[in-house]
Amino acid sequence: MITLSGFYGQTVEIEEDRMYDGDEELWVMDRGDVVRIGVTKVGVLLMGGIESTEFFVDPGDEIGKGEDLVFFETFKAVRYVLSPVSGEVVAVNTPVVDDPELFDDDPYGDAWLVELRLAPGQALSDTLLSPGDYLRALERSEHCAEGSEVLLEAKKGSPTCRSVYGGIRGNEPGEGSLSRDQAERYPEPEDDA
Repeated sequence: MITLSGFYGQTVEIEEDRMYDGDEELWVMDRGDVVRIGVTKVGVLLMGGIESTEFFVDPGDEIGKGEDLVFFETFKAVRYVLSPVSGEVVAVNTPVVDDPELFDDDPYGDAWLVELRLAPGQALSDTLLSPGDYLRALERSEHCAEGSEVLLEAKKGSPTCRSVYGGIRGNEPGEGSLSRDQAERYPEPEDDA
């Protein structure tokens, strides 16, 4: 497991046994003949928590990449979540409808959304991020140290910005979001230029 400190002022976990859709903040885990899809801890934080869930699919339905998968009512707004892959819906996790606190308590376990049998010829690595790539994308976001430094420059002097990002430090290994060990395991990709 990878941990990222300083994201929205919290430490978040990134499981290493799955791929990630950074746009929808979903994880996709290969379980052999099916994939399981769920919301990342980052997604739950960005939504401000989930109050209710409504599925747009049922077992037996076919869904295409980019089609409506689920609808969340959050503490901030409503959110339509799009499927990161195409396939046949095998299972829908209805317990999250009755117990939305599962998303806060266990986003990588009990709070999964659906299981799909992937459409033929589809490879997860073609469209999803590895755990290391997802980590680097989060570090560069406006909600984490490096990205927030850019945002601080753009909003210099803003009271809101000072209160939200005042405690965030730099991203040097051992000083910011990555531990030294994690920085060695997930180095920045080299430019091919």
